[in-house]
Amino acid sequence: MKFFIIINLILLTFSVAKISYGSEEHDHDHSAHSDEPFYGHVGIRIHMDHVSDSDEGSENINEVYTHSHIELGSQIAEGFNIDTNLKIEGEPAGHAHGGVNRTADGNSRFLEDHPLIVESLTLTYSNEDFALYLGKFNPTVGFNYHNFPGLYSYSMVEEYKIAERIGLGIKYSVNFEDFGTHQINVSSFFADTTFLSDALIDQRGHTSKEDGGLANTEDLDSYAISIGGKDFYSLDNNIVERLSYRVGYALQKKGSTNDNDETRYSISLSYKENFINQISKTLIFEFMEINHYDGEAAHDRSYFTSSLGLKLYPWSFDTSYQFIDNDATEEDEGADGKILQISVGYNFSNKTQLTFGFKRADEELEVTERFGLGLRHAFEL
Repeated sequence: MKFFIIINLILLTFSVAKISYGSEEHDHDHSAHSDEPFYGHVGIRIHMDHVSDSDEGSENINEVYTHSHIELGSQIAEGFNIDTNLKIEGEPAGHAHGGVNRTADGNSRFLEDHPLIVESLTLTYSNEDFALYLGKFNPTVGFNYHNFPGLYSYSMVEEYKIAERIGLGIKYSVNFEDFGTHQINVSSFFADTTFLSDALIDQRGHTSKEDGGLANTEDLDSYAISIGGKDFYSLDNNIVERLSYRVGYALQKKGSTNDNDETRYSISLSYKENFINQISKTLIFEFMEINHYDGEAAHDRSYFTSSLGLKLYPWSFDTSYQFIDNDATEEDEGADGKILQISVGYNFSNKTQLTFGFKRADEELEVTERFGLGLRHAFEL
């Protein structure tokens, strides 16, 4: 029954779609549509993986899972917009995105453990370069994980994002002309303990303050602040024009089950160069330092992620490498991690891509190797 619900949700998005042949990248920022009565974006990813070498359970299993979302928005009055992001996601065994722990038990999986969640729901007031938002959202610290090229790259960065918080925030943009456009984003929040903390299908349970966890204080005492910039101009240096950056910091107060508050800071840099005839290359570097990871007193962790993408339309070639530096007292938590992904994709159109990829993850003294196919389709509503 659950399988048919998932399939019907995916098919429904196709039936209401308005064809759009824009860029295949999407930054999840709907400010450009804020004056429209209705707008939306649909992103569908379906993974079909074979785990060929694993330290967990059986060494040969197959997994089919999706990472898909539907973003909807509407202008309800001049300057006021409501936006939401509905996400249905099932990650490979051994990961726990979306609040469902997927342990490796040696069995193949076909669209199992796929909660449909309201990842964000915000009311925003915007006026030229200023925006005030409140509701449920993902606080901004580093780059959007969807911008990292490669079949599995998004999941590598999603591993350390801050998600599903209740609070409010402000954005303010400044245009310094040749010195670029810069935006500061400041938010104050706590973990979602409302009815939205549960899933619409494949229930994961309602979160309460007694469950503990970072930022689970029901008080606006956790915060994130970041500043990002792009659109630089130089007569003498073309490299500068292709750069964008983000610097961020966040503090999440400890909950009832944590030892310490968690603090983190990040430095992110992107370089994108467009050549002729739909040829481009993208370089992304991101460093994320996390003190008292997940609120643990004796665990600090840092991530260094680098990604390279080359598009020779209709082909794309991508690779990403992530090094995880752990400082912890327990042996498995103190072991450093290394993740490599390599993928080759073919674009049937600007909306649809089929990708073959390989991923090797060495984390907490366990090694997993997988290769698979990924089908991605995106369009505007």
